[in-house]
Amino acid sequence: MKLSLLAAAAAALLIGAAPAHASLVGSPLAISAPTSVIDFEAFDGLLTMGPLALAPDVTFTGDAGSEIGANNRDLGANGLWGGAGNFAAGGFVGELRFTFAGVSSGAGAFVNHYADGMLPFGIVVTAYGENNQIIESHTVSVTTAIDSYNDGVFLGITRTTADIRSISFKGVGTVVDNLTYTTPVPEPGTYAMLLAGLALVGSIARRRR
Repeated sequence: MKLSLLAAAAAALLIGAAPAHASLVGSPLAISAPTSVIDFEAFDGLLTMGPLALAPDVTFTGDAGSEIGANNRDLGANGLWGGAGNFAAGGFVGELRFTFAGVSSGAGAFVNHYADGMLPFGIVVTAYGENNQIIESHTVSVTTAIDSYNDGVFLGITRTTADIRSISFKGVGTVVDNLTYTTPVPEPGTYAMLLAGLALVGSIARRRR
């Protein structure tokens, strides 16, 4: 998986599959630097709904049957994933959510899902702000060949200001790899606490003098 060669094809597929929207992106290169990437290689077949710390600044939660560090998945009409590194996989509901320690201006991942003639071909990518409110959501059709292997698209959301607290990918049997996100910045409340702490330290120093 750990893909770079499919970025152009993924972006082209995304453009053809979803309505144009300035903040829905089809390439990890569209996520503003500095970025961090989680490739799920640190985990090996861990079945969990979370919360699970994937990194110091990212926590995972998911639906029943979610697996962190999965190494193979049959995606039905969308082909197969496996044999090229570990990834995150959802259960039947297929919701995988990643919450940041601060707020981020952009996040996305390489994704696909299970599909057949009776199930929808699509993934809902949603960005949440503070208090768990939805600030942006897009439903994108993801269709890959039945004989494809490790194929999919990159789905991401970018914002003009850093207000993304978490991002989720939802679909039937969703699979996610190479979660890419703008390194979170402290929230305004954190800055306020920091300034208050600095003011207190300054006050103590003045008293000692």
